Amino acid sequence: MRKSSFLAIALTALSVPAAWAHAHPKVMVPAADSTGPAPTKIVVTFSEPVEAKFSSLVLTTEKGDPVSKEKSSGDPSDPKTLTLTPPSLSAGDYLVHWTSVAPDGHKMQGEYKFTVK
Repeated sequence: MRKSSFLAIALTALSVPAAWAHAHPKVMVPAADSTGPAPTKIVVTFSEPVEAKFSSLVLTTEKGDPVSKEKSSGDPSDPKTLTLTPPSLSAGDYLVHWTSVAPDGHKMQGEYKFTVK
C-alpha cells in the first residue's frame, strides 16, 4: 500500500465520529450530592441522545425502597433528556438510579444521591 493511500485512509477513519456512544449524565436536577427543597421534577440530561423506551430514572430512598411507581419519560424536544415526576417527598436522602441506552445499543447505569431538607 502506498504511503499516500494509507494516509488518506487514516485521515478518513479519524474524521468519522465514534460509532459507539456512551450516554452518561451531564446535567442532573436536583444536582448530585445537593441539599434543598423537595423537587417537583427530576431531570437528567445525558451526554448523548438516549432511547427513552429503554432508558429510565428510578427514585428510591437511601435504603433502596422505591418511592414511586411512576415511570420516567423522554423529552420529545430533547432526545438527551429524561424526566421523572416524583410524589411529594419528605425530608431525607434519596437516590436517583439511571439507565441510559444509546441509539447504538450501548447501556450504562449509575446512581446519584440528593437530600431533601
